[in-house]
Amino acid sequence: KQWYQRRVRGSASLTSNLVPQFAAAILRSNLWPGAFTFGLEKKFENLYIGWGHKYTAESYSPPAPPATQDEYPSGVEVTEVPDPTVDEERALQAVQQEQLAREAEEAEMEDDDDDDE
Repeated sequence: KQWYQRRVRGSASLTSNLVPQFAAAILRSNLWPGAFTFGLEKKFENLYIGWGHKYTAESYSPPAPPATQDEYPSGVEVTEVPDPTVDEERALQAVQQEQLAREAEEAEMEDDDDDDE
């Protein structure tokens, strides 16, 4: 048999030794720490407050977390810049519209040159 099968499965006690006739009986599980049953007269309740692990002689230590990662390298492509003002946005739109108009004129001139040939 395993060592835990040979040991006592529970421990019994009373809530009060001063007035035992009015004391509630408490049973505590030695196999499942945190499991309790308490009773008074013909009523009883079960209660479990624990982590869901059986008792082991060794203390449980969770594995160490992985090493923390380095921060993302900050460069020009990820550096935050202030938002442009409304005037700056309008100026940019005007420049883009001029470029589009110029490209459209150049495309028409090329089409006219192709038609002349």
